[in-house]
Amino acid sequence: MKNKHSAHTLHIVIAAMFAAMIAVTTAFVQIKTPTGGYVHLGDSMIYLTASFLPLPYAVAAAAVGGGIADLLVYPETIIYTVIIKALNAVFFSSKSDKLLTKRNALMTIPSGLVTVIGYSLSKLIRMLIAGDSFQSAVANALWKMPENAIQATASALIFLLVAAAFDKADIKKRMLNH
Repeated sequence: MKNKHSAHTLHIVIAAMFAAMIAVTTAFVQIKTPTGGYVHLGDSMIYLTASFLPLPYAVAAAAVGGGIADLLVYPETIIYTVIIKALNAVFFSSKSDKLLTKRNALMTIPSGLVTVIGYSLSKLIRMLIAGDSFQSAVANALWKMPENAIQATASALIFLLVAAAFDKADIKKRMLNH
């Protein structure tokens, strides 16, 4: 990097690119699950983003990308998604030359828990706001947990594969040093 200004500009451009990737891979690349939900590639892109960029840029890309996807597909959850996706990014570190570090691989676990718990809580809150009984809202929120766990697990596996491939091609070093 030549100077601080050009590094900042490059990080903003890469964050915008990742936000677009997160939005597209969340909204349009979906695999239906037996529980009636779906698995998407967006969370794995959030993990990749957060392993690639410094924290503020990664959090912004995750929140914007997830928010755009919800705007396109599930607008009723956009506020929850922006918060959850921003939190998904905070566990990872971009300080290594590699994307797939032991630390980042392990951070898929707490980030996945944020997804599982966050979306279950969002379901609970939305049902209570809609006037459903507390018992019904809790039952539905708990019913969402396995579906969200499938999403989190798939995201972790996809991240591990993509990060390993990117590391093999030295993508991070190539993008950040040019």
